Amino acid sequence: MNIGSVILFVKDMRTVTAFYRDIVGLLPDEEQPFPPHRFYRFETGQCKLCLHSASKPNGGRQKVVFHVESVKAVHDALKAKGLRLRPLKNSEEGLTCFDISDPESNRIQFWGNY
Repeated sequence: MNIGSVILFVKDMRTVTAFYRDIVGLLPDEEQPFPPHRFYRFETGQCKLCLHSASKPNGGRQKVVFHVESVKAVHDALKAKGLRLRPLKNSEEGLTCFDISDPESNRIQFWGNY
C-alpha cells in the first residue's frame, strides 16, 4: 500500500494555489480531474499534493514535509522570493530542515541534506 495523495482543505483556493505554484515552485499535475476552483493537484513524486476547497479549512493542523536534495538551496530560493524564513535546523543524523506556513497557516517542512 502506498500513499497516493495528501489533501489540504483551504478556503482561498486562488491564493493558496498560487503560493504552492509560484512561491514553492510545485508543478501542476497534468491531469486535473475536478474544476480548479474546487480541487487542485500538484506533482510531488509518488504522492500528490492536493488542495480541496472548504468553507471551514483546518489550516495549521497538518504538516506537509518535502524531501529535497539541498535544503539550503530551497531556503535561499524562497528567501529570494521575499519570504521571511527561520534559520535552518540541523539534526543529529546530519540532515537539515526548516518550516514555513502557507497563506492559510498549513505548515510545510523542507528536509534533506544541507
